[in-house]
Amino acid sequence: MNKSLATFLATAAAATLSMGAYAQTTDTPAPGTPGTTTTTTVTTETTETKLVPAPGLSHSEAKDAKIMSTADYKARKNIAEANHDLNKADCKVSTDGAVKRACEADARAQEKKDKADAKLIHKQETQDINAVTK
Repeated sequence: MNKSLATFLATAAAATLSMGAYAQTTDTPAPGTPGTTTTTTVTTETTETKLVPAPGLSHSEAKDAKIMSTADYKARKNIAEANHDLNKADCKVSTDGAVKRACEADARAQEKKDKADAKLIHKQETQDINAVTK
């Protein structure tokens, strides 16, 4: 029960975060401008927001940006796990036998891909922060 509640909350949080990306106005600075965020499509189903740090970050600002990046990374991993649980549940309900096992294997492969994408985004953000730190 607790795991399904956590899955639901993670999915709800992901939906809420993704809806915020659609609510942006056109008055925002161009993507890639230091101190802003850019939107990067990781998979065909998800859109990720990546931090672009401003040049000349102080040590404390860089630390805060790294903490934010780590939190985003953990959230992306949790979302991948929640999506895996949902996909696996769909497999159990809609199929059986060899098709069910293949469906569950596909769900696990998608989870691994999503987690790898999250790790790459986190690594790139950390490198970007280190590059602009004073």
